[in-house]
Amino acid sequence: MTHWLQQLEAIDEAIAHSLAERDADPEKLAQQLHDRKALLDQIAASSEQPDGQAWAKALSRTEQLVQALDNERADAAKTLLQQRKGKQSVQLYKKFQ
Repeated sequence: MTHWLQQLEAIDEAIAHSLAERDADPEKLAQQLHDRKALLDQIAASSEQPDGQAWAKALSRTEQLVQALDNERADAAKTLLQQRKGKQSVQLYKKFQ
C-alpha cells in the first residue's frame, strides 16, 4: 500500500507541475489524471487499508488538485469567451467595410 501511495504522490506532483505551466498540454494532463484514477481504483480494490496519515495527505492533495483544475477550467472558459467576443467584433467590423 505504501508503494501505491508514493506513486500517487508522484502523480499528484506531476499534475500540479503541469497545471503550473503557462500552456499546459491538455493531452498530457488527461493522461496523468487517467493514471491517477487507475491508481486510486487499485487502492480501492485492495484489501489492505492505507495508513491513516498518508491517506489524509492524499485526500488533502486531492482537494488542492480539484481546486487547481477548477481554476484552470474557469481560466480556459474566460479565454474562450474573450476569443468569441473578439471574433464577433471582427465580423461586425468587416460588415461595415
